[in-house]
Amino acid sequence: IYAAAMQVRPTMTPIASLDNQFVGLKVAVSGQVVDSYEHPDGHLFLKLRDDSGSVVSVPVFARVRAELGEPIEFLDIVQVTGEVKLYRGELEVIPEGAGDLRVVHTAPIKLSNLSQEKVDIPVKVQATIVEREIVGSGSMILTLQEDSSQLSVFVPAWIVENGLPELHVGNVVRVDGWLRKYNEELELKLGAP
Repeated sequence: IYAAAMQVRPTMTPIASLDNQFVGLKVAVSGQVVDSYEHPDGHLFLKLRDDSGSVVSVPVFARVRAELGEPIEFLDIVQVTGEVKLYRGELEVIPEGAGDLRVVHTAPIKLSNLSQEKVDIPVKVQATIVEREIVGSGSMILTLQEDSSQLSVFVPAWIVENGLPELHVGNVVRVDGWLRKYNEELELKLGAP
């Protein structure tokens, strides 16, 4: 009986149903990474959104992250089993170990599949840098190309100055952010390094 009980995982809880009554309970949630922040100490703070449109915070502390052994990227699907806690008035689901996280990596979308209908949604792309330009007060515009399709990527100055890796024409990069329209053209805006 003990072995069977250890194999039982909680059923998926819709994020929208989480409230203060869940504090202290163990739940399993699944959602897409719609925001992340990497702390200098190695912690990764995720925001997961499920089909209900609701969002929950998931702090992946450095020890757990090191055990995980794989990166968690923007738009990946993450299933988390953990205890619900209240931190600064916000509910969080906190995994105890790497076994409490399951990650399904989402593939980058092809540049040729981007269209006006995808404006204001988050996307992940992978392509070659064909142009790199510094603009304004230190911001950067990258022009990416995949086959015959191109896309501009706006990198705000604060990202350029805070952890952006060295980028050169000819590098193949994977970038993610929010697709928007700028001067009637599609552009991807980065939200983090």
